[in-house]
Amino acid sequence: MLDLAQEWVKLAEQSERNDQYRVSGYRAKAWECMSLAESTNDPERRVDLLLFGRLWLSLTEPLRGDLRGAYELPSSPGPRERLPLPANSRH
Repeated sequence: MLDLAQEWVKLAEQSERNDQYRVSGYRAKAWECMSLAESTNDPERRVDLLLFGRLWLSLTEPLRGDLRGAYELPSSPGPRERLPLPANSRH
C-alpha cells in the first residue's frame, strides 16, 4: 500500500508543470482508488483505499479562504474598510 502511495506522489510531482494535467491526474488516481476499494475483500485495505481516494479528490477542489504566500501582502481594504489615521499623523 505504501509503495502505491509513493508511486502516485512521484507521478504527481512530475505533473506539476501543467495545472490541468495535474488536476486530471489527481481525479484519475482518486477514481482508481475508489474502484480498487470496491473490488477488495479486505476491510482494512478498503478503508485505506477509500481514504487515499478522498485525499486525491480533495486535491482537485479549490482552496478556501485568503491564502497567501510568505511574501504576499494582504489584499487592500475597500474605501469603507480603511482604518483611521492616528491623530498625530493628520495634517
